[in-house]
Amino acid sequence: MESKCTRYTEKTVQDIANGLSNPNIKSASQLADELGLDVSGLIKHVKKYRRLVDTAERNKCGKKIGCKRYNDACGGCFYAKNYGCRKRCANCKVNCNDVCPDFSKEPSCPSARKFPYVCNGCPRRHACRLCKFVYDPAEVWKSVQANRSEPRKGAHADAAELIRLSELLVPLVKGKHQSLGQIYGTHGAEIRWSYPTVLSFIDQGLIPGLANIDLAKRVKYPKHYKKAKAEPRNTAFLPGRTYDDFVAFVSDNPSVEVVEMDTVVSCRGDDSCLLTLLFRKSNFMLAFKLERKDKAEVARAFSWIKKQLGAELYAKHFRCVLTDNGSEFADPLSVEVDEATGEKLCSLFYCDPGKSGQKGKIEKNHVELRKVFPKGCGFSAYAQGDVNVALSHVNSEPRALLNGNCPGDIARVFLDGKVIALNGFEKVDPDLVNLHPSLLRKE
Repeated sequence: MESKCTRYTEKTVQDIANGLSNPNIKSASQLADELGLDVSGLIKHVKKYRRLVDTAERNKCGKKIGCKRYNDACGGCFYAKNYGCRKRCANCKVNCNDVCPDFSKEPSCPSARKFPYVCNGCPRRHACRLCKFVYDPAEVWKSVQANRSEPRKGAHADAAELIRLSELLVPLVKGKHQSLGQIYGTHGAEIRWSYPTVLSFIDQGLIPGLANIDLAKRVKYPKHYKKAKAEPRNTAFLPGRTYDDFVAFVSDNPSVEVVEMDTVVSCRGDDSCLLTLLFRKSNFMLAFKLERKDKAEVARAFSWIKKQLGAELYAKHFRCVLTDNGSEFADPLSVEVDEATGEKLCSLFYCDPGKSGQKGKIEKNHVELRKVFPKGCGFSAYAQGDVNVALSHVNSEPRALLNGNCPGDIARVFLDGKVIALNGFEKVDPDLVNLHPSLLRKE
């Protein structure tokens, strides 16, 4: 015998119908054993999905054959008043179905009270004058399918609860352009519904004033295809700095802080770009405006960083840097070496060509930065101060990856205050975080 939780299929329903019509099967236990079902579950299933079919006769009472009432079903019996005779109520010309307190359509036949609980295989079925219980496999299967899907449709929240969710979510999503994940980081306890459930409510248009188009990011990512392995154009700076060397370095130094480095390009016709640095442990990101996307500008930015931090602090926090093979990063010494002393302070490594996923954290974090600086915008319209404001909001956004904490709070555990202050970081209240172009929109 299988588990009580056996899932009925269309074949199972058809087999049950055949078994109920088979005169050789004498009990529910015998049928359950043959079909590999739980006997109590089988009985409940038959009783739940059997259908009562009316008889064609005027008197549809299931107790009419053994009716015990005489002249007392209704208040004034026609035969008793006019003829003084005793008449069985079931045979009265007045329809006792409308007035009799014992009226019931369910047949009093033993086949309806015990196995098979239906009239499918009854040899007297066509001559019987009672209403009949019928187990029709086609209709039963439709009902089974509907019973599985219908309870899951719609929302389990009432109108008042949906309005409460609207009042909580709409100002943050539409007013502050916050993502739903970010809101859960600060208001998860107030929402009281799971993340997928709230997304389902929004999909169905149940939360007033909120639709999928209002969410910061609600798209399917395209299918990724395996790219052919490419070779870098310039390999002069690669010996000892490949991704395999990086893996070996991290294996030998498991506690080292890895800094991922990349650039965010401007629109066409605008040479300026952003140099971005992300600390893996905290997801804390720095960004610096470059006038051009070239190695001279990158060298200038790192010269400024070393000057602000000092050689010792720079060597501690930038000991391992991972970037791609972009031409702007073709001068590793500008990152690794102290200009004044010539001392090597850190190690710079390069991802394999076409493998940006090897520094996936910074690529993912660019999604948050692009909410403020969407593709097509020109960075020449912004000063470094504007970039600092945007970074304060990005680093104040609660992240599910950080258990609802923001990168700025986690960075205080791993990074020196001087590193955090490179972009003038000031924590923004989670409800005031605004990752949208309107944050820096010029009036």
